[in-house]
Amino acid sequence: MYDVLLKNGEIIDPSQGIHAVGSVAIKDGRIVLVGKNSAQVEAKKVLNMEGKIIAPGLIDLHCHPVAGFAWIGVPPDEIGLNTGVALLCDGGSSGAANFETMRRFILEPAKTDIFCFLNLSTTGLIRMPEILAIRDIDVDSSKRVVEANRDVIKGIKIRAIQPLAEGLGLKGIEMAKKLATDLRMPIMVHLGETRDRTPGDKMDDFSRATVAMLDKGDILSHYLTWEPGGMILKDGTIYPELEGAQKRGVVLDSCNGLNHFSFSIARHAIAKGLIPTVISTDMSTIGLPVVQSLAVVMSKFLNMGLSVVQVIEMTTINSAKALGEEDKRGSLRPGMSADITVLELLQGDYLFGDGTGGESMHSKLLLEPRMVFKGGEPMPAYSRYHIPSPFQIIGRLPAGSTSKM
Repeated sequence: MYDVLLKNGEIIDPSQGIHAVGSVAIKDGRIVLVGKNSAQVEAKKVLNMEGKIIAPGLIDLHCHPVAGFAWIGVPPDEIGLNTGVALLCDGGSSGAANFETMRRFILEPAKTDIFCFLNLSTTGLIRMPEILAIRDIDVDSSKRVVEANRDVIKGIKIRAIQPLAEGLGLKGIEMAKKLATDLRMPIMVHLGETRDRTPGDKMDDFSRATVAMLDKGDILSHYLTWEPGGMILKDGTIYPELEGAQKRGVVLDSCNGLNHFSFSIARHAIAKGLIPTVISTDMSTIGLPVVQSLAVVMSKFLNMGLSVVQVIEMTTINSAKALGEEDKRGSLRPGMSADITVLELLQGDYLFGDGTGGESMHSKLLLEPRMVFKGGEPMPAYSRYHIPSPFQIIGRLPAGSTSKM
């Protein structure tokens, strides 16, 4: 007899090519059955999933679930299990000098699983800009911290922003890339400088040279920004380095956040076939009102023409592969931990904002999490969707707030 049977749901598991009505059975915290016929199946608890989507546990590849550690941090379980996300990945909040503190006081107490990309800066994002000179980097310490924490550190993070470009320049990117290569892990690179683009903007040249260094498995965050350093211009022009990166197998991460994301740029990218490899939130204190949750960000892409199967693939198996965890996460294969997200596709009148991209979008579809299973244990989940106030729709912050990140 099974512990739990999720019956008559719409199973969407891109890792196995499954999209069919059927049932999923759980026993001892693991998935033991995925199939159409459940008439003869007995379970201690049977849940009718009619009208619901049964998907692998969602993964947010880039966020900042570090409330109390860095000012940008949000509480991990509020943006994790509470919103149907089984695994969060911190995008460089800590560096070699303070990772152990973050692990002990943030990662380990959280109910939601958390992985990390270690910042090349020794202090991470505690102070920004984080890399002004070579003294802000300690490669040997970074190597020691990664080797001692490979169970949770999955790559190296660097932000290709103006202070880096004007300081260490491409040497900073080269150091991050070499460190990641030596450690046999990917590099995650942030694109975009929060200011207006100028004619012949030098940040574009810096980003183009940076993107040309990336290899298969490396992650390009905020590739849908319109800002200086973005690879897609407002008129739809796409720098060839971005197309080359996609062909090489670089992971394209939509990475919403308050800054560095634009509906217009996203539409240009989708039209040219540069669709995201993964969808993530870049959730932070300043981005929370616009981003709301991973399900809300997935809904934005649904309303820009991607299918439900695509957005689930981009937040399950694709994210698991980017982390080197595809054998353990992102799938409903029998034998895997029963990390499952139950969603419902709602139709109505919904309003979304893209942050400082400056656009809003009225749309008809919202993916609403209803339940999440973590190791077979169920708990309620919800999207946190709300109609943004005018300043939240376009990313304008109240007086006295700061948005640069």
